[in-house]
Order: sequence, then C-alpha cells, then structure tokens
Amino acid sequence: MFYWGILLLFVIDRVTKLIFFISPSLSGSRGGFISFSINPHMAFSWPMIAWMYYPLAVIILFFLFYYADKSRKNKSIMLWPWSLIIIGAISNLIDRLFYHGVIDFLSWPNFFVFNLADSYITIGVVWLLLFNLPKSKKDDSGLTV
Repeated sequence: MFYWGILLLFVIDRVTKLIFFISPSLSGSRGGFISFSINPHMAFSWPMIAWMYYPLAVIILFFLFYYADKSRKNKSIMLWPWSLIIIGAISNLIDRLFYHGVIDFLSWPNFFVFNLADSYITIGVVWLLLFNLPKSKKDDSGLTV
C-alpha cells in the first residue's frame, strides 16, 4: 500500500506539470495562485552552474536511497519523508533532463513559484527535522535547557 501511495503522489506531480506545460495559458487563473514557469535554477531560484547539477543530484539521490532503505529495513515510519524527498527530487530531475529547468506552476503571492515535487521535498525535510531534533530537557528548576 505504501508504494502505491508514493507512486500516486509521483504520478499526480508529473500529470499536473504536464497539464501546465501543455496549457501555459492556465496561468493567472485561480486568484493568481497559478503561474506557469520553467525554472532553470535550484531551490528558491538559487543559480547553479548547469554541469554541476547532474553529478550533485546523483550523489544526493544515492544518499537519499541509502537512508530510505535503512528506514525500510527497520520498518520505520521515516520511510515516508525519505520517499517524499526522493520522488520530488526525481521528478524535478526529469524536468531538468527534458525541459532544461523545473516546471513550476503554483504561486503564492510575494513568494516563489513552485510545484508539487517541491512541496513533497519540503514536507519530507520538515518531517525529518521535527522527528530528529533532540528532545529538550528540563533542569531542576523546571526550565527547558
């Protein structure tokens, strides 16, 4: 069931990107929350030298798969955030290979334009951070240290 859920999220991301790539005229609809663009940069539109992106992406994906596999073997719920990050990264990598940039279409006013894959990555990272932050301890006075 888990793998079907992850596959479904991946397919939803790919289909929505394809819809906006084929019909960029949908931009500007839905109260300005839809804005088609192809982003040649990295996350948050940070520039990066193009030839560095692919080797870096492969190295990062290797580590992501490693940690996802560890979570799978341990039957850990942490397989979810690792998998969300992986499908987001793979989907954006597919965009870069075929469109020389990432297809973005979701726009938040005065913010970046992004896509579902970016959301998957963000949710996965936040999930990992929240579940892996050290627990705070209270000292004898009851104050959090």
